[in-house]
Formats: sequence, C-alpha cells, structure tokens
Amino acid sequence: MTRYVISGNGKLTVLYDSHFVLRELYYPLAVDNHLHQGRTGLWVDGKFSWFDNLDVKTNYVRDSLSSWAEVEFQGIKVKITDTVDMAYEVLAREIALTNVGNKDVRIFFHWDFHVNGNDVGDTALFDPLTASMMHYKRDKWFMFKCDVPFYQYATGYKEMGRFVGTWKDAEDGELSGNPIAQGSVDSVAGVRLNSSSVFHCWLVCGSSYNDVLNRNSYVNRKTPRELIRRTDNFWKAWLVKASDYDEVVKRSALIIMAHWQNNGAIPAALDTDIMRFNKDTYNYVWHRDSAFAAIALTLLGYQEPVRNLFNFTKPLLFNGCLFQKYTCDGHWGSTWHPWSTKTISIQEDETALMLYTAWHHFSKFKDVDFIKGFYAPSIKRAADFLVTYRDEGTGLPLPSYDLWEERLGTHFFTSLTVYIGLVSAAKFAEFFGEENLRDKYMSSANEVKEGLSKFYVNDHFARTIYEDGSVDKTVDASSLFASILGVFDPKDPRVISNRSVVEERLSVGGGIARYENDMYLRTDSQPNAWFITTLWLAQQYSLEGNKERAKGYLDWVVSKMFPTGVIPEQVSPGGQYPSVSPLVWSHAELIRTYYLQATGKL
Repeated sequence: MTRYVISGNGKLTVLYDSHFVLRELYYPLAVDNHLHQGRTGLWVDGKFSWFDNLDVKTNYVRDSLSSWAEVEFQGIKVKITDTVDMAYEVLAREIALTNVGNKDVRIFFHWDFHVNGNDVGDTALFDPLTASMMHYKRDKWFMFKCDVPFYQYATGYKEMGRFVGTWKDAEDGELSGNPIAQGSVDSVAGVRLNSSSVFHCWLVCGSSYNDVLNRNSYVNRKTPRELIRRTDNFWKAWLVKASDYDEVVKRSALIIMAHWQNNGAIPAALDTDIMRFNKDTYNYVWHRDSAFAAIALTLLGYQEPVRNLFNFTKPLLFNGCLFQKYTCDGHWGSTWHPWSTKTISIQEDETALMLYTAWHHFSKFKDVDFIKGFYAPSIKRAADFLVTYRDEGTGLPLPSYDLWEERLGTHFFTSLTVYIGLVSAAKFAEFFGEENLRDKYMSSANEVKEGLSKFYVNDHFARTIYEDGSVDKTVDASSLFASILGVFDPKDPRVISNRSVVEERLSVGGGIARYENDMYLRTDSQPNAWFITTLWLAQQYSLEGNKERAKGYLDWVVSKMFPTGVIPEQVSPGGQYPSVSPLVWSHAELIRTYYLQATGKL
C-alpha cells in the first residue's frame, strides 16, 4: 500500500501506509528495512478489528514530523500519536481512548520484524525484567513497552507451513502467553482498559540488550509525553527559515529531512512496496535526486544537511565520476547498466549536478573553510573528468546513461548539466585564484554549449544523439531544463517552442508525462503523469513571467498529493499511484517551484 507518512531523525526512520500500519523501519541507517509490519488492533466487547480494516483518518501534526491516526470501532474512539524522537532511536506513542460506556476494550500491538531485511534467525520474547516485548538478531535489538502493564502477550511463528502469525491469536481477544520463539517469528502484546484514558508506549532500538536497557531507562526518566513535546517543539523551531512559505513547502522540507540520514546520505525513496516488481527498491542515493534536494534546502536557507551530503559524497568519486547509485552506507548500489570497454557505466549528469550544487550552496553561504576541503579532492577531480570525457569533434559529452536510466548516448539533459557543472567549477577556480583552471573549464563549457545546438530539431530539443550520429527526436520533459538550469534564455524562441511542444504532446490529465510513449508502470492507454515533470513546466512558465500558467500546474500537483502532504513519484490517468511515495525529488521540485514563484529566480 502507498505510504502516507514518513518520520525520522537520521538514525531511525519509519513509514506508514494509509491505515497507519508501520511498513518500514530503518535503523541505524536506511540500509535494511527491519519491519514487515507493525499493526494495531481493537477488541471491544467480543468484536475485533485491525486498523487495516477500519476507516482510519491520518495526518501529520502541524509543523512537525509527529503523526496521528484516529479510528472509531464499536463506539470506542482511539487516537494514536507517534513521534520519532529528535535525538534518540526511540519511537514514542501516545494512545488516547474515549470509552464513554466503560466497555471492555483491549488494544493489541502486533510486531512482525524481518531484522536485517529477512526473517531468518530472529528471536521474539517477553522480557520479564522490563515487562517488554523484545525482537533481536545479532546487533539489532528492538524493545516495545507501555507505561501500563500488558494484559496479555504472545510470541509465535509465521510465514512458514501452517503458521500465519501470532496476530491471528489476538483476534479472539485472548493471547497464549507463549514467552519466546525463534526463526520466522512475530509478537503481540495487549492492554486492557475499561474507561477513557491516555497511556503511552514506546519502541526502543539498540545494538545490544544493554543498549536498549539504557535507552529504555532514558525514556522512563524523560517520559514519552516529554519526548513527543520536545520533538514537536524542535521541528517547529527548525522550520523558522521556511516560516514565510505555504504549509506544503514546510511539509516538503520536513519530509526531505525525514529521509536525510545522519551520515549525509539521502535516499530517493524508502517505500518498499515497489519491490513487488523486481525485488529491488528506490532505497539508494542517486546523486541527481540528492542534488535537487540539496538545492531545495539551500534555497530555504538550510546549511548543515547539505554539508553532510558533501561529506558523504567526497570519498565516493571514482576516477573523478560518481557511480549510478549508492547504498546509504556508501557502497555501490545494484545496477542494470551493462559494463563495457568502450564506455563508462554511469549517468554523467549526477557528477555534473553535484558541482552545480556545490557552487549553488557556496554562493549562498560563502563557507570558505568548509569548501576548501572539497576543492582539490572533489571539485577539481570531477571537473577534470567532465573536461576529458567529451567528444573532440562535437565538444559534447561522450555517451553515458540518461537521467531516466534507460538509454546510452549523448543526451540533451546530460549535456546541459555538464555545461553548468563546468561553469560552476570555473567559478570555484576563479575564487581560489587559479586562472588557468578557470579558463580550461570555461573553454570546455563553451564547447559543450556550442554543441547543444545540434539537439534542436524543427520545433523542439531532441533528447539523445547516438554514437552513430542518429538523433532521437522523442519529446522529453527534461528538455525544459534548457532554461531552468540557466543555459538558455527562458524567452529564447527555441525554448518557447520546445515548451509548447512538451505541453502539447505530454499532457496527461492535467499533468505532464516524462516523454512520449513512456511505458514505465503504465496501467492505462496513456503514460502516467509525473510530479517532477509537471513542476518543471510550472518553472518554465515562471521563468517566462507567466505566473498564472505556472500556478495552474502547481495547483494540479497540490491537488494530487496525499492529504498528509506526501508527494509520490507519479499518478496514472485513472488516479492511481503505482510507484513509490514519498519521492524526495518530487518534494524538492515543489520547493524549487514555490521559491521561483516567490523570488523570480532559482
């Protein structure tokens, strides 16, 4: 199911579906999802339901990454508020129960962990010393506890043979009391209440039994109520730099930050539902997506997370370029790009965009002491790669894979990014007094810019020139970056004509598709509209000075996002969301579009 909520603090990250079922839990980095599901069930006077089967209202607490869910079952109202603590690996939960008739109510908490991403060799147990439920494997420990005693508990087996899970045991309102199970296991703990009340529970993550004991002691001292309060106050304070913007901008900034890991990595998306297609996810650092997220936060005035991204990226350069994607702990990610002796299996725009991002950030904050450590080992190395990885005849980049990761060639979008990457490097070289390097980088950038004219065909920019000289004239929304990146004047007749062709041929239900005949996750006779491409068209209209048309596309995006403010990757003509949510890049482009509307520049 589509994810409606994400919350995190850089060490613990969780995602929920529309029924407030926890679907992902990452700790201590967003590498392995340790959770299959974390559910809540209600038993009232002999009748039972999981939240999955109820009409659940869910949203964020305003100006915070805390989230809440409300349900009503058999006359009982329950509101749950969840908070990932601002500092520690703790998920704090407040449960408010309205029980007017003093009915017999039992609330069940089901935990189905796949520790380290699989269900092999897990242990689930009731710990009598702490009166808590524990799940662990090796150096990953999870403790669940409430400030009212468990009425009953059980552990058991699931996902093998006839065993479906201990959750089934809860549906009659009684639990077996089985204290421990190992292998493919789950657990359920229940609380019994006969009147209206407010109580708290918490999930503590740690690397050992002693680790979770120490954090549990901390929660007991501070109280879950205080953790929730202080975290809400922290995020409200964090938003001070975005205080002049609409709520959707502030929500997008918070959602981006929920993805940002404490080592500087920012994955594209953490929704594992996409695994149903090919057993892989978007849980990787694509530096293209990361660059636009970093630019978005830079525009709002945030410095520290972007610095952390540069720190994460610095050791990853390989012969001056970046690989397609990385895991959040800095290893090469899976790929489908064939390796060849003739070309490099990369997407060159990612390397170039990080140079552009670095200059964008530096020009705003002038943090010389920080950037000096990146100038030689990162900026110059990447720029030298961009200079050399070009065709001598055309001046354009040699073949790499396109931003959609589908075709090998020399692409218009990639060429635009190489130009601005080299220009950015030239500005750094000038700043540090290396005039020879400045001239070298600018000369190469100008050769790239001259070659860009080869992409214009009839009335729009072609997307790709192949090694044999053939031109792929497919209309592609990424061609809108001709002016968005500042390479072409937004009122250049070619740019205006290209925008008109993109709008005419790629419009789908009010939004914009990636390119003609896009088949990715297509479920209809037309391609799906993407949020980033629709926002690019809004940006182009803003650059032309047509704010009304820009606002129309911006309003369409807002109308299609989830009630929580989460923006997925794409939406089908029938209104379905077949891909990941949230997508960091979608939120980054929304921020950039609002900023452009407000200031007239990017």
